[in-house]
Amino acid sequence: MFNWLILGHIIFGLVAFAGSLLLALGFRTSFHSLTAVQKWGIGLSIGGLFATMAFVMFTAANLMPAILFTLAGIALLAVLMRKSAHA
Repeated sequence: MFNWLILGHIIFGLVAFAGSLLLALGFRTSFHSLTAVQKWGIGLSIGGLFATMAFVMFTAANLMPAILFTLAGIALLAVLMRKSAHA
């Protein structure tokens, strides 16, 4: 039996994932000029998305992908912070 809810969740999750990556890439050179609220908004969006994906992977009993998604999220946030410190 086909479940449209699961398919929709997968599709919209992938769109959100792509959006967070584009958000980070788009602001990587001008992140330092944003206000604190804007920085927190971007950081929480990216962090929350990666944390959600890592949690889902972990609950599916796949520890390695959960660790990889956690490290990817931390790396993406570190790239934003590093660029803002050097700019």
